[in-house]
Amino acid sequence: MPIWYISDIIPYTGTIDLDAANVEYTVLELTNMGTYYMVTGYLDLSGMQRNNELYVREYLDLAQGTYKKYLSYRFRGEQIDPLVMITPKYLTDTDNYKLTLLLSGGQPVSIPYKLLVFKYASREL
Repeated sequence: MPIWYISDIIPYTGTIDLDAANVEYTVLELTNMGTYYMVTGYLDLSGMQRNNELYVREYLDLAQGTYKKYLSYRFRGEQIDPLVMITPKYLTDTDNYKLTLLLSGGQPVSIPYKLLVFKYASREL
């Protein structure tokens, strides 16, 4: 019977500058992971201003060769609760994941992010 465990944790941190409207910017894309994995983390929307409109989009390719939209969230204006959690996605070694941001209105904005990828491995008992 195999036992699954976390073999590696890979942090992805940074800031993405959304300086053009209606351009979809890729924050993170995971392909050819070679093992089961989970992705989760946070975006900080505290830089949003009154006239900003932002879309957070997540795409999955479930080993079919084509991304399909999993979720799309829309945020408008200043955020009272600015931290947005990217909920955990558990994926297989042949699945791909992509997180994008699209500024559809307002002034340019910078979005800090902190994402974690947990890689899994197994061994026999």
